[in-house]
Amino acid sequence: MNSKGHWKRPTAVGLAALLAGCWLVSEAGAGEPQTHYALVANTLAKHVIPHVTQLKETAAALPARVEAVCKTGDAAARDHLKAAFADVAKAWAGVEFLRFGPLAEAGRRERFSFWPDPRGITDRQLRQFLLGKDMTAIQGGNLAKQSAAIQGLPALERLMTDTEPPLGPGDDAKFHCAYATAIAGNLAAISSETADAWTKEGGWKDKMLRPGSDNDTYKEPAEAAADLLKSLLTGLQFIGDVELKPKLEAKDGNVPPGPFARLKLSSDYYAAGVASLHQLYDAMQIESYLPDDKLWIKDWAKGAWHAMEASDGAGGAGNGKKRVDTPPLREVVSRLGGLRQLLGKEMASAAGLSIGFNELDGD
Repeated sequence: MNSKGHWKRPTAVGLAALLAGCWLVSEAGAGEPQTHYALVANTLAKHVIPHVTQLKETAAALPARVEAVCKTGDAAARDHLKAAFADVAKAWAGVEFLRFGPLAEAGRRERFSFWPDPRGITDRQLRQFLLGKDMTAIQGGNLAKQSAAIQGLPALERLMTDTEPPLGPGDDAKFHCAYATAIAGNLAAISSETADAWTKEGGWKDKMLRPGSDNDTYKEPAEAAADLLKSLLTGLQFIGDVELKPKLEAKDGNVPPGPFARLKLSSDYYAAGVASLHQLYDAMQIESYLPDDKLWIKDWAKGAWHAMEASDGAGGAGNGKKRVDTPPLREVVSRLGGLRQLLGKEMASAAGLSIGFNELDGD
């Protein structure tokens, strides 16, 4: 592999040594940008794998928390379930923009969290599903075969906040509890499948680390690096266009609810998404490719990240803290959009990466 990141296919012995000894590729020398291969390896190790593992671990705790509420119905059990749900929602915000590979397979992204849902599909289908009380539809993994709108986080949130009846040990809540337990198990299964699809031998991590003529997805390291950069751009676009802009464009105070608003988690979700995207940006070291006459972009990007992190995504201060530098929401949206433009044009060009379109373009 030369200094520009072009890949020369190693022998089997060379590949084994490379993967065994260089899983976490060392940082490039001072003033020397990392190769595309190093960008991919470092980003997978520092960001992607830890975050998909976190999602798997948090979701694994959900079924027991639901069962505890259904068994006891007490306040402590409900608080523990809410906390577990919040952990999963924030972990999801940290990976949902990775819209290639495992999350693009088997409808996992939509099945895990069917949001945004501007047409209210989840509410309509959930009402019908609860009226039917079809136990066979939620037993033996059958929930995974149902509509994506009724098998993920938004559906579980509605069951957790429904008071007619509330989740608990009463006979009138029997189906609700069985259904909520099935959703929790489904979420644990999807997150486990996602993490395993990334980390197993021959999985997406290996696919991104072994580009070449016999790789059906990545022929060059630059193609794998481009997918990571597209994910960063997609995440910023999602936050700007789906989470923030509707609040700015709301008329007569009719502000649309954010994600998981019933459990008052919209700001936490926003903060977790921004934090993860910033971590992805840092892990990629995309600024290292900038030529001397473009180094001003570093300071501009720093200001944009600060504005996003200083906000709660709804016009208030981030982390619930009063601060004199809380930017208005319009400024946050503007700076976020500017960062996307710099990433998609100046930084991508400097890094020698071709971006093309992402799945949100044209929405």
